Amino acid sequence: MSLRYRTEFSETGDVLDPQAWNVNQNELTSEFNGGLDRDNLLAPAVFEGQIVNNAFTNIRYSAGVALFTPSTALRTWQRITGSYISGDFPQDCVILCEWGATWTWGGAYTGTYNAEDAVAFRIVVDGADISTSHYFGESTLRNSTCLVAAVPVSAGTHAVWAEIFFTRVRHRDLQFMDDDVTRTFDIDVNEMIIEERRR
Repeated sequence: MSLRYRTEFSETGDVLDPQAWNVNQNELTSEFNGGLDRDNLLAPAVFEGQIVNNAFTNIRYSAGVALFTPSTALRTWQRITGSYISGDFPQDCVILCEWGATWTWGGAYTGTYNAEDAVAFRIVVDGADISTSHYFGESTLRNSTCLVAAVPVSAGTHAVWAEIFFTRVRHRDLQFMDDDVTRTFDIDVNEMIIEERRR
């Protein structure tokens, strides 16, 4: 592959714009496609019937629609029910992962000026963490979370899922403090979507 230069640059203090990311990704996409795109292919050159379903992308989905109550007593990452997707990938590809959930703290508020219970989430591919949230303190009773990530995978069987972790953090900056979490926590609904993108 030839050397490709970024056409958009982000610097500290810039407002994040997804279009800048897309422009840089399109530079790589054009190279992977051998330079073939709508600029140098005639409109009727490729017909819909000539391309089989899922030739370039394949979407997989899993949802947890029942209430899920993880254990706040555990000090390890816990797999979230309904978020697990496993399958065979016929060739090397990139998978785009998106996980989202709505959740609620239960029980009486236990936070103080110094500390509060907190929760974090992450997406895992084959046991490797590829996207992790910051901590959400219990002072926010209800909220929603969305994590996204992209990772290259080789041909073969792969598994993707979401996990949750509880701890107690300093109220002022959400930094780890100790292990004693006293409130309950419910995930109301969650879903995992992965998009397989092939060359």
